[in-house]
Amino acid sequence: MQGQMYSLGLLGKVLMYIPHLEIHQVRNLQSLTVDFHSMANIIYGVNGSGKTSLLEAIYLLGRGRSFRHRDLRLVVNHQADELVVSAKVKNNDPLVIHQLGVKRSCSGNFAARLDGRAILTAGQLATVLPLQLIDAQSFNLLEGGPLQRRQFLDWGVFHVEQSYSQLWGRFQKALKQRNQLLRHARMDEDSFRAWTAELAPLGEQISACRKRYVEGLVSHIQTVAAGFDGLGILEIEYYQGWNESLSLLEAMTVDTKRDIAVGSTSHGAHKADMRVRVDGTPAADILSRGQTKLLVYALKLAQATYFRDQVGESCVFLLDDLPAELDYHHRQQVVSCLYGLDCQFFVTGVDKKDFEGLLKDSAYQMFHMEHGEITAG
Repeated sequence: MQGQMYSLGLLGKVLMYIPHLEIHQVRNLQSLTVDFHSMANIIYGVNGSGKTSLLEAIYLLGRGRSFRHRDLRLVVNHQADELVVSAKVKNNDPLVIHQLGVKRSCSGNFAARLDGRAILTAGQLATVLPLQLIDAQSFNLLEGGPLQRRQFLDWGVFHVEQSYSQLWGRFQKALKQRNQLLRHARMDEDSFRAWTAELAPLGEQISACRKRYVEGLVSHIQTVAAGFDGLGILEIEYYQGWNESLSLLEAMTVDTKRDIAVGSTSHGAHKADMRVRVDGTPAADILSRGQTKLLVYALKLAQATYFRDQVGESCVFLLDDLPAELDYHHRQQVVSCLYGLDCQFFVTGVDKKDFEGLLKDSAYQMFHMEHGEITAG
């Protein structure tokens, strides 16, 4: 099994990684500088020592925001007004080292730079440093509502379809305008027809992008899941958000009265879902907590595999508390798959012993965290 998972790799070549990171005023990490291994980085220590905050800092660098709180005042150290995270980033060009930095203030101000040039949006950060996060909230990918699964799909489509970000922005604008008209007591019917006519083809284009993505992703999911014991037979189905026998314009026209009654658009790409079944039953209804976490790992790892095949780069993985709810055997399978992806990954846990026997010789670095400080070893 382990040998099969390693065979996914590209002869041990790490395609993208962070060799050096500097963190200032992220929660209890007041000032921290650390050099990382290009593959496995294990961060262990007691709860509250700063392990998750370290992952949060890396996430800020790649997404421009926290995965734990929307309110930045809870992320910036209580003694400071702003946080700064900067890093060196290497990609598949061995001669190039990029310098990436992000600054966020308690008031919400955002500033980011790549090699001295300003980055204007979080989407640009995501292109420079593609990240995959698995934490306690990742269960929502299967157990939560359709929004989490749409976000999962859109991460993938964003990274393989260059025009998708602009397309999604135009769709969101048209949807907002149509919904505002639906909520007016006296609706401007000409404007309503115009925004409906603009929204429909945009929704169908988004759906077509997502369908193509799911079609390419399914085989990767099945390959990765086959390397994890106990997941059963997986089926992935994309629901586009309206009756497939109708065009989106037809579906919206048929339900115009309903849309007016509820004050929002009932059909479209914003209602899409990815349905995951195991042995013919919805995954959330049949899997244990541990199996659910394992399937989430399979989905994320498959997505990273597809991304690498399409783009030629690897993702950086952030895994918060890997040992929780995964037995040793399944931890071994997950870590083996990560090594097979030739990617850099950061894993947190309480006890150093939880990682014994999981890591490849000379392909990892252990770090101990205590009171916001980090030491190698």
